[in-house]
Amino acid sequence: MKKSTGRPPLGQAKKSNTVAVRFSDSQFDIIDIKASRAGLSRAEYVREGALNAEVTGVLSDEEKMLLYELKKLGPNLNQIAHQANAEGYHGAADKAENLVDRIAAFVLKLTNRMKS
Repeated sequence: MKKSTGRPPLGQAKKSNTVAVRFSDSQFDIIDIKASRAGLSRAEYVREGALNAEVTGVLSDEEKMLLYELKKLGPNLNQIAHQANAEGYHGAADKAENLVDRIAAFVLKLTNRMKS
């Protein structure tokens, strides 16, 4: 009986598509070191990283606008803190609660946008 030589067929696991990626020398060395530490070949390491990485998308125009509005609330918060220190916290409490509600609404909108 004749023994088969070579690698057995991969069947469904056969990989026939490629993606060309370029790395600088230092990036390539880092990938080699990390792959070695993980006990994987360079190709397996890059494949696992690409398939299991979480990628953050680019912000939409609406999300950028919400962040801009949120940033504009910072000076208001500083004014309220200054007023609270000068006049007492009771005088600034209503303004602070209003501002906190507005900030919470912006954060909630952003969170909902990022989930979808």
